[in-house]
Amino acid sequence: MKLAKHNLSGKWIADLLRSQIRKPSERRVGIEIERLGMWDDFSPFQYSDVKLSNGDIRPGAATLLTQLSQKHHWPKIHNAKGQPMGLTTTLGKVSLEPGSQVELSTDPFSDLMTIKQKVDWFENSVADLTSPWGLSWIGLGVNPLNKVSEIELIPSSRYTIMDNFLSHRGTLGTSMMRRTSSVQINLDYTSEEEAIEMLRVSLLVAPISYALFGNSPFLEGKETDYLSFRGKIWQETDPSRTGLLPEAFEKDFTFDDYAHYLWQEPLMFVQDTKTNYLPGLGLSLSQIEKDQLSLPQVTCSEANQLNSMRELFSEARIKLGYIEVRSIDGLLPDYRYAASSFWLGILYSASARKEVLKLLGALTVQERQELFNASLKVGLEAQLGQLKVSHIAKLLVEISESELKSRGFGEEKLLDPMKENLKQNDNPASLLLKKYKNEWNSDIKTVIQHTRQ
Repeated sequence: MKLAKHNLSGKWIADLLRSQIRKPSERRVGIEIERLGMWDDFSPFQYSDVKLSNGDIRPGAATLLTQLSQKHHWPKIHNAKGQPMGLTTTLGKVSLEPGSQVELSTDPFSDLMTIKQKVDWFENSVADLTSPWGLSWIGLGVNPLNKVSEIELIPSSRYTIMDNFLSHRGTLGTSMMRRTSSVQINLDYTSEEEAIEMLRVSLLVAPISYALFGNSPFLEGKETDYLSFRGKIWQETDPSRTGLLPEAFEKDFTFDDYAHYLWQEPLMFVQDTKTNYLPGLGLSLSQIEKDQLSLPQVTCSEANQLNSMRELFSEARIKLGYIEVRSIDGLLPDYRYAASSFWLGILYSASARKEVLKLLGALTVQERQELFNASLKVGLEAQLGQLKVSHIAKLLVEISESELKSRGFGEEKLLDPMKENLKQNDNPASLLLKKYKNEWNSDIKTVIQHTRQ
């Protein structure tokens, strides 16, 4: 939609985004890692404990959070009924995604090598508990076997509302909630102008990111014809809040425009004056401001303006003080850190961002979408006219590597698994498919065994 210029709508959001601008010396990096749990018999990890036919009790996510809390003295985060929903840890926040995917959102740190060390420690600590149970963590972007109906929704009023809303908006919204996992990169901005440039670059490079890191070629035990079916799931979740955010490319786009865009977006959930979550009925903040009859206990409060930021699911988005990159499938650790380092090198370098804009900035909205669609399906083999994704990817990896070397933390070494794949125009999904067809007799359970962490 064309953004109309405005005076007041979203002013609080825009001012808040400006208040979070970092100094260059304060710039850090954070990552968010979601992981799918699966049992030795290939059934999905659930929130609740499950009693087996032999009388044994199979622990659920609530038990895992409780045991981690007891072991490390980490405070638990509860829902309104007192059920555990997450943890406040010494290295970041642990939370649950709707299908009991366990997410670690790290605190911001100076470099990826530090983050890797801390995440490795955390995941080893989790494995100390879950491995004896017979539970593994699957390094894929989509649960490759289990159906939506087999996966319990965690007891969250917000997610219950979202689940109902998205079931009527797109064909795969409930799959997004229960069956997907991702890696997200959070990188600070040091000015409003830089934030907008970082957002645009993140959206332009999203198809390249999927081509490099697509890792979800299976669903319900079969090939999907996509190297990143997770990306396809997001496309079919809710068209009004997902995708490549073409509005960000309008001339002179600012925080005010971004905030005004959020002001017009339909809300899945809102909070009333007592902070209870309620269905948003698809109303926008603008409509709530004008009409107090549909949701009489709901106002355009600061909480609901923040909710509007949370409910935008584009491939990159502006958060408070940083840009969140969302175009990465769930991955095994080596690829996870390759993706993180790739994006760090691109977005924290002004010259790298300018190179991206020179390479991709002239594409039309339709061309960006076509490139996105092709990358989800065929990865590095995607092409748009004379534009070859594999060529662009190699250029961007070289640029990123150079920037990482100049940072001096050794982060460029993390690119190595991706660089090896690039030599053959492969990504994690295409490598899996080759083995699936040629070595593993098209057996999905063998795929799962080889992607267990």
